[in-house]
Formats: sequence, structure tokens, C-alpha cells
Amino acid sequence: MRGLSRIAIAGFALAGIAGCADLTTSPPQATSRAFVPREGPSLDYYGSSRFSGFRTTRFTLTSAGGWFDIGDVYTLRVPANAVCVLDSNYGEDAWDQPCTTIADGDSIRITATYGFVGSGPVVDFWPDLRFDPNKTVTLSTDVFASTLTGYRDYFEANPDKLQYFGIYYSRDFGTTRVADAALDSSLRTHIDLRSGRVWRRVKHFSGYSQTSGKACEPSPDDPDCIALPEPIIESSIRR
Repeated sequence: MRGLSRIAIAGFALAGIAGCADLTTSPPQATSRAFVPREGPSLDYYGSSRFSGFRTTRFTLTSAGGWFDIGDVYTLRVPANAVCVLDSNYGEDAWDQPCTTIADGDSIRITATYGFVGSGPVVDFWPDLRFDPNKTVTLSTDVFASTLTGYRDYFEANPDKLQYFGIYYSRDFGTTRVADAALDSSLRTHIDLRSGRVWRRVKHFSGYSQTSGKACEPSPDDPDCIALPEPIIESSIRR
């Protein structure tokens, strides 16, 4: 049965957004700025968006698509005619299959549950559904914008450190993570060091989350550390 069981986890990255107008955003005002060895920033987040527990928000998907703010943590962008009908095939073998999209006048009510796990944000969507693989649906966050922009020179000089900002898919609110971008390069994280926005493509609902991004060595003993293709660094964000 589908439900709030699959969540994607973002280290510090989100889905790609294609063909949109440029947007200038104001980054959050407060994140920690403690240093770690080699003068790199601490990636723990203590900004004004941080809260304990989980919250829910609801929105409606139609054939028109749209922009949907999930609290002040995530933003979902859905192009027109992108949402597959709920009885479409669903599962790892179905993400790239053609589908019938919801018709004009039809709608699907979505519940998003979001919050923070460890030192990063997480979101889960219900009901589970997938998107037309010919459309690019994206999920983005500005939660770590002040860290990324404030230490832009550091990250430009050490781009390998940005791999810890990746968004992952998870079945259990971040307890375990799947580096789906390792198998599908279109799901790689994008990071704009000028705006601080992190984003990635999503081909289906259930959930996504963002981890602390601390440097680590991938190991079965450390579920918070997963090897992921290096994020794509953007020169200007497109929303």
C-alpha cells in the first residue's frame, strides 16, 4: 500500500528546474557559522525556519501545474500536464514509463508532512503518485542559502564538499536513504552558490529530505553518509 512510507533525503541539493525565469531570492538570515578544520563552514542549521516536530500543509494539483510552497522549507514546481493519474503504474520500474495525465477539471489533493530530522529538512507527500517523464518537476530549498553564499569562495575552491548537499529518496523519513542520482543522472543535485538555492528533479511522490551535509566516508555503518554524484554548480538560479 502506498503512503507516508517513502521519503527522499536531501543532503544539500534539489531537483533541476528547466525553462523558468531567473529569480533573486533573499537567503535565510541565520545559520551556524562555526568553522571546522580547513576553514570549512559548519553545516548545522539553526535558522529561523528550524522547528521541532512535524507540520502539514495541503495543496491541490491540477492539469495547470503551479508553484507550491511547503512551509518555508521547500518549494515544489510542477509544469502543466505533468501529473499522472493515480491508477498509473507506480514503482522503480515505472518512473520513466509514459502515463495518462490528469485531465482539465480533475484534481488531486496533496498532503505534505515536513520538518527536520537531525540537522536537515525532510518532506513526505501523500498520496503517492508519479509524473510524466517528459516533464521536469522540481523540488528546491533555500534553507542553507546563507551558508552556501557566505562561504561561496570556500565551496568554489572545494567543490567536492558540495556532494554532501545532495537530496536523497527515502522510504522512512530519512532513517535510510537511496542515492537515486547514482543510477539516474537527471536526478542529480543542482546548487546555485550565488542565491544559495539547492534543487533536484523528482519523478514521483513520496518524500524528500536534506541532511546535515557533514563530510563523511560512505559506510554501511553510517546511514547518513551515502556516495552521490557531485552536484551541478549553477551560476544563476532558475525558478
